[in-house]
Amino acid sequence: QLEFVRIDPFVRTFLKRKGHDLAVTFKVPDVYGVYQFRIDYNRVGYTRVHSATQVSVKPWKHTQYERFITSAYPYYASSFSMMVGVVIFSLVFLHYKDPESQKKKTE
Repeated sequence: QLEFVRIDPFVRTFLKRKGHDLAVTFKVPDVYGVYQFRIDYNRVGYTRVHSATQVSVKPWKHTQYERFITSAYPYYASSFSMMVGVVIFSLVFLHYKDPESQKKKTE
């Protein structure tokens, strides 16, 4: 039996035989901290195997993430549309002339 433990076991599963080895694949939780891999293998007639290995789970560095996250494309589009909207609003605001003020100047 394999346990991935911080204070309480996050993952508890059985090792599966792959050829001559015992192995298992699982996804590490998103909770950062120091964990232990604990293997506790008991079988009648054989020696008990108990092993504990300490590992740390930490967040990725900012350089290890993808450059553009595909699920964030709507947010990218909204930010660029806001930038375009601000530029258009600024151009209209700066170059708008009131028609009444133009008539007063010509009189």
